[in-house]
Amino acid sequence: MRLRFLKPVNGWAGFLTELAIVVLGVLIALGAQQLIDNWQGKRDVAAFRSAVDTELAQNMRAYQKRIEQSACVASRLDQLEAWHREWQDGSGPTLTSTIGRPLAFSLNFDVWQTGSAMIVGRMPLKPRLAYAGLYSSLETYDMLRFREVAVWQTMYAYDGAVRLSGPEVNSLRGLILSARTIDRSMRINLPGLIEEAAKLGIDPSRFEGDVPMDTGLCGPLKARA
Repeated sequence: MRLRFLKPVNGWAGFLTELAIVVLGVLIALGAQQLIDNWQGKRDVAAFRSAVDTELAQNMRAYQKRIEQSACVASRLDQLEAWHREWQDGSGPTLTSTIGRPLAFSLNFDVWQTGSAMIVGRMPLKPRLAYAGLYSSLETYDMLRFREVAVWQTMYAYDGAVRLSGPEVNSLRGLILSARTIDRSMRINLPGLIEEAAKLGIDPSRFEGDVPMDTGLCGPLKARA
């Protein structure tokens, strides 16, 4: 009964027209906001990917700079192995030059870690997984380079060694094998990383032209009887 007395001033037709206009206006506003959000989201993703591409390229260049030392690393390990063989009978020459070590260049993960919580989720699944795979490979290299630093720093103890005990001779052999294994793993993993990065248009060669590296590994290992 009460509904009979509820009559809009302009009639039901006018009321429904005004209601439709209000609803349409709200829908248009929501749609416009959604378009703005999508546009801003695409801009954020594009800017983030540009920053990530630069970070990845720099990291891969750092990786390449380490691999460029591999020839000298292998040469030094060959020399240490020959020195080790001379000490296997309980006596050998004293090293008069430093052993040196490969230079391990640090990596950066700041951009990826900063944007992973908010922006990465807006990426399509395929590139998102591709980026995650690249960073996973770089984390593996990061682990290897820290292990390599530890191995070569342990070999510093043999600089200028006058006499080696049996355990020290055995330990040196283990260090040489560890250094060879780490270097091999680094070299094997890099080509696949560069190949996958190229699919995303990432090219580490734009950071070439670095200062020559003095690792102390490329010269002969000197010793005296």
